[in-house]
Amino acid sequence: MIAVPSYPRRTPRGGTTQVMAFYRLTGNGEHDPGCDYDFKNRAEHLVRDSRGTLVKDGEDYELRLPDPDTIAPPDSRPPSTTGEPTARLSVTNRTLVPALSTAAGILRLLREFDDDPDAARRFRARYAGKKLRWNQFCLHASEADTVAAHLQQPPKIRHPLVVHGTVRDIGTAHSGNTHQLRDEHEDYLDHLGERRRLRIVVRSKNNDTLTDVRPGDRWLGYGHWRLWLAPRAPIAEIQLWIDGSWSLVTWRLPGGTRTNSSLAEESSSGKRVYPMIGVSGGSVSRFRRPATGHRR
Repeated sequence: MIAVPSYPRRTPRGGTTQVMAFYRLTGNGEHDPGCDYDFKNRAEHLVRDSRGTLVKDGEDYELRLPDPDTIAPPDSRPPSTTGEPTARLSVTNRTLVPALSTAAGILRLLREFDDDPDAARRFRARYAGKKLRWNQFCLHASEADTVAAHLQQPPKIRHPLVVHGTVRDIGTAHSGNTHQLRDEHEDYLDHLGERRRLRIVVRSKNNDTLTDVRPGDRWLGYGHWRLWLAPRAPIAEIQLWIDGSWSLVTWRLPGGTRTNSSLAEESSSGKRVYPMIGVSGGSVSRFRRPATGHRR
């Protein structure tokens, strides 16, 4: 890649626009081997490590979702298999369902590319024979109103969801026998003429489920979410009940925890990195912006 002050990008209607970028691809249009900005190569690494849960279809990638009602603790890879088992995230010691580990990998990749819509459109999911756009089944906790609207649809229309966010706190319910993870985002829901406080909670009766989770961790949960309206209280919850930690992915950002409100990630050198996307000729390329507030 070579440094440039700006980069011409084609628009959907056939014109061009100048993109303020720090780097662009060289004349041959190829990334250097192992380049962090090579979206295609990094996506195909996810395919190879997915245990068959992520399939390439032309220029797109399809995640095959399991039935949440049949999820059980997965087996580890045989000892003879080279490389670290992809059913595990390095930040925890918990075994994960491969599809969830892959979904977390996709989510982290897209975040590194600043959640660019062109990058997100390369991914979709398939559940029970139905194709779902990435933003149909994978939603951030700040989209709680969209999640609640989906959960109020008829059962035949609903499908399992991946919801992700940042841990606010870990605790137990008033009953004492239910362990819970609360997301830091809270919203409001208008229901039958009443305005209720809306929060997102993952619950489990297994006391080992949330052992390794800490406030500030990123989390991702997959399953049949439900909307619970507290009787005689102005509270509503978007709830996911899980049997064990294999249905929940958590991770921490390099250099400590950081909330989702921050667009800048910390690089290994301690410098703040601002991801940026350029799309040209159907390929997605990642650019690094300076730490000063240059406009896109």
